Amino acid sequence: MDRAEDAVQEAFAKLFARSATAAGDPAAYAFSVVRNAAIDQIRKAGRDRAARQTIYEQDGASMLLSASRPEQDAHASERRDAVAAALGKLNDEQREVIVMKIYGGLTFDQIGQAIGAPLSTVASRYRRGLARLETGLKPWL
Repeated sequence: MDRAEDAVQEAFAKLFARSATAAGDPAAYAFSVVRNAAIDQIRKAGRDRAARQTIYEQDGASMLLSASRPEQDAHASERRDAVAAALGKLNDEQREVIVMKIYGGLTFDQIGQAIGAPLSTVASRYRRGLARLETGLKPWL
């Protein structure tokens, strides 16, 4: 959790320092800064792909599936684990686009700006990632 807090603090410092000069979509810029700060923290910790997967699995699964009633906790926990496992099977690019689109609410244009990829690439990663998620989550659908 300390690395996540460090990444957020670093991102806000960069956002504050550059807010007056930032061009383009503010949401895409904010996601780009936070994304880069998180990557910097992972690099500082000497972690590789497994660390990025853990971050996405924990944050993504908990945001996607939350129990609305106490008696549903066990079932929701199983669903969270299934979503985390399915997200973990995606490649980094697909997972990143899905997290930014579904959890961050960004448009494909905003995601493209944030990660420096063309719209067609973003849309393709999203579509392929969703297809893989659907395959991995068939028992839950």
